[in-house]
Amino acid sequence: MRADNLRHAATGVIVRDPYGRVYVHRRTATKDVYPSRWDFTAGGVVLDGEDPVEAARRELAEELGVTSEIEPLGEGDYRDDHTTYHAFRFVTTWDGPITHQPEEVQYGAWVSVETLLDRIGDPEYLFMPDSVALFAEWLHERAGESTEPHEGWDSHARVVEGRWLDRTPRFPDAESQLRTETRLMPRLAPLLPLPVPVPVVLDESPLRVRHVLVPGEPVLEPESLTARHGRRLGSFLRVLHDLPVNIYVETGVPDGVAARAELLATLERMLHRVTPMLPEQARDSGRALLRRVALPAPGTLIHGDLAGHHVLVGDDAVCGVIDWSDARVGDPALDLAWALFGTPDPCAEAVATSYAVTDDELVRALDWYRLVPWYDVLWGLGPGGQEVVDAGLKEIAVRLDINKTP
Repeated sequence: MRADNLRHAATGVIVRDPYGRVYVHRRTATKDVYPSRWDFTAGGVVLDGEDPVEAARRELAEELGVTSEIEPLGEGDYRDDHTTYHAFRFVTTWDGPITHQPEEVQYGAWVSVETLLDRIGDPEYLFMPDSVALFAEWLHERAGESTEPHEGWDSHARVVEGRWLDRTPRFPDAESQLRTETRLMPRLAPLLPLPVPVPVVLDESPLRVRHVLVPGEPVLEPESLTARHGRRLGSFLRVLHDLPVNIYVETGVPDGVAARAELLATLERMLHRVTPMLPEQARDSGRALLRRVALPAPGTLIHGDLAGHHVLVGDDAVCGVIDWSDARVGDPALDLAWALFGTPDPCAEAVATSYAVTDDELVRALDWYRLVPWYDVLWGLGPGGQEVVDAGLKEIAVRLDINKTP
C-alpha cells in the first residue's frame, strides 16, 4: 500500500494534558517514512474492517500508553509523494504517564499550543507534514481562544479557551512570585477545604504560568455576604494558618525573617511618603498605626492579600480563594482583616467564631485593615496614578476612625 502510495484510512490524535499543553514527540530514526521528524499526533493506518475510533484508541495506547477517551475533530484528506489517506482526527486529554513505543518514539515533551505553532513555523524543526496540514488550523483556533489581558498589580492575566487562566509577570521581581506559586500550590491544594489554583509553568521565556479556572465569581458586593460565607471563610483560614512548616519550606515562600524585613522597609516608605500627604489632624494616628504594625507578631503561612477580589463565591457559598502571589510567613491577622472588618456583621461574626479569633488577633486585624489603603497610595505613587493616590488617602482617613469589633 505505501510502496504504491495507495489511498487508505488513517487516524491522528492530539494528546493534551489538563493544562492544555500538547505532547510533542520525535519519531525514531528507523521509521520508513519521515524518520526523526517531530510529530504532535499519535495514529496510524486503520486496519481492514476496523472502526476508526477503535483504530485511534489502539494506536494511541501502543505509541504513547494513553488510554483516555477521545473526542472527534472531524475528517480530512491528505496526499503527498509518500502517502495518500483519508484522516479521522481526534483529541484527548491525559493526566497520566507517557509510555513510548520504542519502535515509534525516541522522546517527547509537553509544550504549549503557542510554542508548538512557533516551532512548526521554525525551519529548524521538521514536523510531519500531514499532521501540520490536518491539524494546524485547529491549533491556531485554540491559540486564538483567549480574552484580552487583564492588568493586575503584579501580572497580566487572560482566560484561555474558557478553561484556564494564564499569567505573565508585569515586573522582573514578579517572576519569582509566580514561580513560587508553582511550587507552593501543589502542596497546599490537597490540604485546604476550598479550591485554590494550582499553576504550572507553561512557557519559560517569557515566563507564563497557567492554572485551571477556579469556579465562582469575585466578591464585588461584600454586603451580600452572609453567615454561611463567613463560616466557610473562617474555617478555611483556620486550616491554612494551622499548616505545619514542612508543607511550605523550600518552596520559595518568604520566611518570617525575610517577610518582616520587607514589611519594615514598606512601613518606612509609608512613614516618609504617605504620612506627609495625610491631613495634619490624622498624621499622629497614622504614625501610631505604623508603629503598632511594626511590632513583632506570631507568624505562620498566610495568603497575604485576602480581600473580596480574591475570594470566589457562587450558589450562596464561598467556593475558592485565588491569587497566592503574596503568600508568605507572616501575621495571620493580616488574612483576617478584610474578613472581619470589610464584610457585614453576620459574616464577620461567623468568621470570628469558626476561626476562634483571639482578642489580640482581633486588635491586630483591625490595624491591618486600617493599613490596606496605605498600600494603595504607594501603588498610586508608582504605576497606579494620581486617581489611586486620591482614593487611597480618602480611605485612610475613613479607616483610621474605625473602632469596632465583629
